[in-house]
Amino acid sequence: MAKKNRSAHGSGTIRHRPDGLWEARFTYTDDLGQPRRESIYGKTQKECRQKLTTTLAQVEKGAYHKGQRYTVGEWIAEWLETYGTTWKPLTARDYRTKSERYIIPNIGNVQLSALTPVQVQKFVNKLSRGYKGQAPLAPKSVKNIHGLLHSALKQAVSSGILQSNPADNTKLPKVKKPALKPLMDEDVARFLEAAKGDRFERLFVVDLFSGLRQSELLGLQWGDVDFTAGTLTVRRQLQKQRDGSYIFLDETKNGKDRVVPISPGVVSVLREQKRQQAEWQLAAGTGWSNPHDLVFTDEAGNHLKHNTVYNHFKAIVKQIGMEGTRFHDLRHTCAIMALQSGCSVKSVQEMLGHYSSAFTMDTYAAVSKTMMEDTRARMEELFDAASGGEK
Repeated sequence: MAKKNRSAHGSGTIRHRPDGLWEARFTYTDDLGQPRRESIYGKTQKECRQKLTTTLAQVEKGAYHKGQRYTVGEWIAEWLETYGTTWKPLTARDYRTKSERYIIPNIGNVQLSALTPVQVQKFVNKLSRGYKGQAPLAPKSVKNIHGLLHSALKQAVSSGILQSNPADNTKLPKVKKPALKPLMDEDVARFLEAAKGDRFERLFVVDLFSGLRQSELLGLQWGDVDFTAGTLTVRRQLQKQRDGSYIFLDETKNGKDRVVPISPGVVSVLREQKRQQAEWQLAAGTGWSNPHDLVFTDEAGNHLKHNTVYNHFKAIVKQIGMEGTRFHDLRHTCAIMALQSGCSVKSVQEMLGHYSSAFTMDTYAAVSKTMMEDTRARMEELFDAASGGEK
């Protein structure tokens, strides 16, 4: 019969096992609120007792975690609830949807501590090739789902629940950047001509020469417009959610406000918009409703819907034979025109709210034919100077 000694406070027991090891057993409450019984081992009674004392001190402080008591699905749920409180509503909903649709059905029952890099790789491969009830996902979607899983596992490592992140070295499918289809050179004039008379003409002009994202443009308030300084302060968004509803977010995509310089011509367009809106308000009377003091509204003061604006935009680009151009390409067009006019990459980065100048340059440097021709001409001038004008 194994020898058993109860600890002084009755919170753990130590016994000498038939195989020669000493085993200490104790009870604790896990992070899911469930009572758990656990064992630790030592070669000697003294070693085992020391481990038990240290562990019980951790239990008393609430610092003891046992990773294998979580399944991947349980940890994902814990992570979403505990660490998702600071996320944007749309982000939180997107993470929850991806978790419930892809991660939990495939690897949710795996014990967290038993999850291996090979299992993560097989999961990613499965998403790429598709499976029963699920078509193959695009590389970008696979990358986003893996990124979500990686973040959850990284938090488990930071919390002391895992020793390492099994999603660290996963081989992901290569993501191809979508081809940019901005309005190039003479296309800008054609677009502006085709937009004349459209109910959203002023909105398109402002976007074309400010580079705002659609959600930023539709969430722009009059308090964000400085007519004297000639600037727009981008600090909020009007976001459309998956269920078709809209929410106002008092922050930009990267969480930082930015000041965008606008030309006197754009200032004039905004003054005209303000005058037009005042006429609408007068005509609407008590039916006017613009609680957010938005720059762009309908005739009753209501915020504009993304699809409505987009449909008008698509009709205009179709008219000029550029059906493949997206609304977001107005932002790309603004960036290219700014670079062509001599603006520094850094200033364009700040105007667009990109996270780095390298990203800005990588995105736009090779797009414009005019920019490439300018580069070729400058290189030819340098060659002539270096060779003394000899051909």
